[in-house]
Amino acid sequence: MAEQEEPMDEGKEQEPRSKGGVHILPEEKEEDSERVRSIREDDLEVDLTHARLRSVPPVLQRLKQVEVLSLRQNQVSDLSLLSGLTTLRELDLYDNEITSIHAMERLTALTFLDLSFNHIAKVEGLGSLAGLQKLFLIQNKLTKIENLSSLTTLTMLELGSNRIRVIEGLDGLVNLESLFLGKNKISKLQNLGCLKKLKVLSIQSNRITVLEGLDELVSLEELYISDNGIEEIGGLDNLVNLLTLDLASNRIKRLRNVSHLTKLEEFWFNNNKLEHWPDVDQLAPAVGIQTVYFEANPISRDSQYRRKLKLALPSLTQIDATMVPKTM
Repeated sequence: MAEQEEPMDEGKEQEPRSKGGVHILPEEKEEDSERVRSIREDDLEVDLTHARLRSVPPVLQRLKQVEVLSLRQNQVSDLSLLSGLTTLRELDLYDNEITSIHAMERLTALTFLDLSFNHIAKVEGLGSLAGLQKLFLIQNKLTKIENLSSLTTLTMLELGSNRIRVIEGLDGLVNLESLFLGKNKISKLQNLGCLKKLKVLSIQSNRITVLEGLDELVSLEELYISDNGIEEIGGLDNLVNLLTLDLASNRIKRLRNVSHLTKLEEFWFNNNKLEHWPDVDQLAPAVGIQTVYFEANPISRDSQYRRKLKLALPSLTQIDATMVPKTM
């Protein structure tokens, strides 16, 4: 009599299978394992996005000249097998199970590094990446900005959706052009004066109540500071190069102290408390302004709302989410 197979316990999680030392999730498709097997040592680019990996494939250690590697959307936690890939210029580890990034120390050729959507609580091991230009650490468990001052070539830093309370540790980032700090727990704008080349600052959805600490950001072109607790506009005197100003979803009653922003092209002010129509004239010196958002303010309940805005700001091509006809 043929021996019967034991029935699979459907309630028990299946263990990951191992193929050539690589842990593969049970639901792996054949094409995913084929992607790993097809890797050649002279490959310049390797894409293992969503390949159902629980570990770094050992075959990657044999890569001699790889420049771009994507391991997005896997369940990798240990990065030690990547430490020998010293030719890497771009490394994408978005959405994995990473807690430690010490293995990055030897990857000194990196210019792009994405560690977003992991479980990193502390930035460490990146100090030797002297050529790094773009660093993404969205949605981790960071409580402090630290150990980044040696990254003097960095032009973009994304730290959104963490647990950061204080803006600090940016002193050495003299070439930074874009800084994203949205969805943290920051209550004060400070320690930004060293960022002389900064063009984009996004600090939406924090706990800021006062516009301050921006005086030295004379190169700033885009400021996004919506969804905070700001009640008055101020502290923008030196930001004469602003093209976009986002003050939406705050608690501002009067539109003041922006008439000097003559280069403005977009002004987002929806979900505030503006009811004084003459304040809109503050934007008139911005003769090239194209887009404004004033919806969900008291003035937006005026039956002539759109017409009044167009008369006050003739250059407008968009009011709220609606394009403005050439003739109104």
